[in-house]
Amino acid sequence: MNIQSNLTSIQHSLLKRMAICLIILLLGLTIVNFGKLHLFTPLTFTVYVLPFMLFFCGLYICYRMALKKGRLWFLWCLLLLLFVGITYRSVKYYYYDLVPLFFDGFTSDWKPEHRTELLSRISSGLLFFVVIVAADYFAWAHFYTNALSKKVQAQLHSMSDVQLLSGHFMRRLYNIVRMQRKSVQSESLDFFQYVTDKIAKPTVLVPLKEEWHYLMLLVSYSTDRSFIVEGDELLDRAMWNRSVPTLSLMTWIENAIAYSPCDPVEPIVIRWTKVQQGMQLQIKNCIASADLQHGTGKGLQLVNRLYEQMNNQFIELEYALDDQKYFVIKLTFKS
Repeated sequence: MNIQSNLTSIQHSLLKRMAICLIILLLGLTIVNFGKLHLFTPLTFTVYVLPFMLFFCGLYICYRMALKKGRLWFLWCLLLLLFVGITYRSVKYYYYDLVPLFFDGFTSDWKPEHRTELLSRISSGLLFFVVIVAADYFAWAHFYTNALSKKVQAQLHSMSDVQLLSGHFMRRLYNIVRMQRKSVQSESLDFFQYVTDKIAKPTVLVPLKEEWHYLMLLVSYSTDRSFIVEGDELLDRAMWNRSVPTLSLMTWIENAIAYSPCDPVEPIVIRWTKVQQGMQLQIKNCIASADLQHGTGKGLQLVNRLYEQMNNQFIELEYALDDQKYFVIKLTFKS
């Protein structure tokens, strides 16, 4: 497994990221107690750090689950606060009641003046947790996105002009990614990686459902244009399993983004409709008539060739100019 695969695996694995954080926590506890390490045996040091590790695991899981902002994110936040709230009583019971039952002399009998020391230790532990979580959220995201960005940029330089998506499209997508929040950057770079992989090792056909999924991601990242998406609920399982040339729909959207004005009054329309022959996908965008004189570009020419080879797939492609203002793509899937 290469470095890129390892980074992606860590990025999407809760357990792997938590394990890395636990190693950092253990190193921190070892450094803090370095002057007293000679007083511990391996067993007693394990007993000493165990509550730190357990509470960190609980807090980290709650933090990561709440960060996903799923349906139960609020409950995870409450559980996180609950963990913090029970820390004092739990740690006090562990060190001064439970552990002395098995290890004589591990701690002295509880005295009121121990409360300040225990609270200080707990506060230090919580502060250390915050520092590690901050590093996990900010530093790791920065490192991960930079690593992916460097690989993507290297792939951009090696792309051929005759490949399906133009370098202009890829660089534009890369610039879109750079403007997003760190959390969105990681997600969009995964999409970027999918696109570059398809260009480097293209498969001629992919299921419509797969192409549509990544098309919607491209739409969501193109925040400088407005879109109207309609009718995809009309497609059944058989339609979603129909084949289309890989990256072809995204090439059309790239073309629409490149030529359409940045105007919310003139959105790019992506619409599915039922027609007599079957289902039809229409992509419509406003475009200046002067731009049409320059042609539709190499990207669309390559897409045309791919669809010309699909006559036996009962797919019909048509380009049209509506009212000398709108460029319309009609892709009909015949029944």
